[in-house]
Amino acid sequence: MTLQQSLSQAVSALAANPLLREQAQRDAELLLLDVVGIDRATLLAHPQRELTEEQAGRYKAAIARRLKNEPVQYITGRQEFFGLDLKVTPATLIPRPETEHLVEAVLERMPRSEAITILDIGTGTGAIAIALAAHLPLAEIVATDISGEALRVAEWNAHAHKLGERIRFIQSDLLGG
Repeated sequence: MTLQQSLSQAVSALAANPLLREQAQRDAELLLLDVVGIDRATLLAHPQRELTEEQAGRYKAAIARRLKNEPVQYITGRQEFFGLDLKVTPATLIPRPETEHLVEAVLERMPRSEAITILDIGTGTGAIAIALAAHLPLAEIVATDISGEALRVAEWNAHAHKLGERIRFIQSDLLGG
């Protein structure tokens, strides 16, 4: 089956679900690109390219997961945030585009030429801590989370962006007694 045929079938299946209809095209495309390991330009330039049997099976499984309302980010295991490709898992919340405004606001107010300390509470994927570490080279950043599993994801993300040495990760329940 070709990329275009697979995509068309997936869009139809997703669009049949009223909750998924609005983003059916986008979701089907994102999942196809992830499974095949290509970018959108390649998809558009080569829609007649054939999927391997293994790719077709993985794509069908990904669409089945989406039809159960599982977020695309958990299916692909990734989410872009502030220009960073981050790993996400069900142990973490999915970084929201609106949170990028928080990072922008901090960057507007923080001096880049001074050593400062920043505490990221409930770091999850580490999105905020990592984005700030990438743009504030003198900042000491401490990222905390109650979940050890979430902290492992955040540490993985920090190391993937070569910022693991700049962020201290601490498992802590700041509100617990």
